[in-house]
Amino acid sequence: MAFDLQEQEQIDSLKVFWQQWGKLIGGAVLALSLGYLGYKAYGMYQRGQAEKAAVAYEAVDDAIAAKDIAKLKTAAQQLQGEYAGTVYASRASLVLAKAAFDKNDAALAESQLQWVLKNGNDAELQAIARLRLASLLLDQKKFDGAIGELSQEHPAAFDAQYLELKGDVFVAKGDSAAARDAYKAALAKLVEESPNRQLVQTKLDALGG
Repeated sequence: MAFDLQEQEQIDSLKVFWQQWGKLIGGAVLALSLGYLGYKAYGMYQRGQAEKAAVAYEAVDDAIAAKDIAKLKTAAQQLQGEYAGTVYASRASLVLAKAAFDKNDAALAESQLQWVLKNGNDAELQAIARLRLASLLLDQKKFDGAIGELSQEHPAAFDAQYLELKGDVFVAKGDSAAARDAYKAALAKLVEESPNRQLVQTKLDALGG
């Protein structure tokens, strides 16, 4: 009988507990469940978008093969408009920027690079876009703008390239001391077997001092 009494007390305690906290616990469990389902649904949506973007990117490849910049622009704009959150949109923008640069259309090239920087979500593609934008600004003799881009945060894997281009900008600007520092810093980031190491060393040696 003592055991039954103890058991009843435990049941009564549980009832009180659930009366006080049951709704809150139930709501928390429901929120977690809905959150998980939402996460899974978003993941499925992202995969679906990527698959559709991959198909749409075929138009980019076709335009490149045909050397048709008008079709390339149309294909890139479709990806930007419908699949902006995918890497395919950023890749298409970079390809269009390169084609525009080759056609001496600096304005179109810059707009595409800026699109990647503002809308892309791949750090490496954004680093490439920023590097190309800085190079474009260097060609336009917008030295301060180029240095500003090259001073932005970027993945460490791009350090040497950013520093080398920064050195090139300083050379064009006539600041040999800053150029030497940049080239030296670039060399420090390059491994001995890097194919670009000799070129950077040659640029540094050309400055003397």
